[in-house]
Amino acid sequence: MLKLRPHLGNLARICEIRSTSQWVKASNSENSNENINVEKLFVDADVQRLLTELTEIDLENKVFRPRRTSNQQRSHFALMTEERLEKTRQRMKEEARRFLQFVPIKEPRPNTVQILEKNPLLESFDTSKIVFTDITFDATDQDRTVVVREPDGTLRTANPEEHDRMNRTYYSKPNRPVNQPPLFEDPYLQNALDRDEHEFVLDWACWFYEPDDPAYVKLSQTVFDRVNETQKFHVLTSTRHFGPFVFYLALNDNIPKILNYFGGLGRLADCANLVRLQKTLCPNWRVTIAKGDTDEKIVKDFIKQNARFREQMPDLLNFVNNGVLKAQNTVVKKTRIGRRPDNRKAPINASNIRGEAGPLGELSKEYSVKVVKSEGSESERGSGRWKNRKPKSDDNDSENKD
Repeated sequence: MLKLRPHLGNLARICEIRSTSQWVKASNSENSNENINVEKLFVDADVQRLLTELTEIDLENKVFRPRRTSNQQRSHFALMTEERLEKTRQRMKEEARRFLQFVPIKEPRPNTVQILEKNPLLESFDTSKIVFTDITFDATDQDRTVVVREPDGTLRTANPEEHDRMNRTYYSKPNRPVNQPPLFEDPYLQNALDRDEHEFVLDWACWFYEPDDPAYVKLSQTVFDRVNETQKFHVLTSTRHFGPFVFYLALNDNIPKILNYFGGLGRLADCANLVRLQKTLCPNWRVTIAKGDTDEKIVKDFIKQNARFREQMPDLLNFVNNGVLKAQNTVVKKTRIGRRPDNRKAPINASNIRGEAGPLGELSKEYSVKVVKSEGSESERGSGRWKNRKPKSDDNDSENKD
């Protein structure tokens, strides 16, 4: 078994030479004909800085929201001064940045195998394949040797699916079954995405697969493409998957829809950073960005030089040209179709507080309402036109009942 290691090392070195990246789609990318190193681009300092700035930190609704866990924890409440509260918020933001550390972008391992031996004497020895796994103590999941003897006598290296399945067989982990969960394939995958459980699917995929597993790369691209098609960008914001998602869109020259999302929220700086990101990933991109250009100029130049994307960016155009956000458009639209708030209710006063128009509604028929005056009202009652006012019989009746 140890003699196989040199052969596997040579195979790994050969696989490092790639003509194109599996993360780049040839149909809609500026990098389709270029030999690029996606892994090196993703860890570039400028790229990481732009992705971090694009990933907003929503502490209450996303990062520290209630989650389903096996171990329940009690909520903790504390009285704090303003200074201590501000320090606590800063500490939570630092902790949130650790939670939002991006999932790495790795090139998938090739599905090719290496033929180690062909022994005709073992042909038809068995009808099933025989898998040999190195389970020595110092072997890791990445460099563990796994070979397969075919029924025709061929001895070959295991493909990525077989290699990882053997790792899960001999070294099991919680919530990591041997075989792939049905959730990662349609129709179960689409059902989960329809319920906006994109983060749950990607989190489980990170736990089940290795980052360079071809199945993980394919699943991630499927989820990213469907998020972009449905424009449900909010499901990945403030998560550790938002950075790889934006990187994937910019790498494939597919940023108009997410630009429109940022524009609808009035996040002009994020729109400019997204254009800067694509320019960093695609140096030969026709959009020019000068060093001293403002965010507004960068966005307007992008719109001007990419007129074919105007139909995909109505919210961004409305914000840049008119300064109107998408939320404001929604309010105006609802007002036009008559979905305005119902203001016809009479205000609560002394005449209707005990009736159905009061705070109890229909329960006022079963329960009596007692009006309690606030502190200082007795002294104010002896002046002005209320000086000779007599208490109503309802007040006396309610006091007697109490």
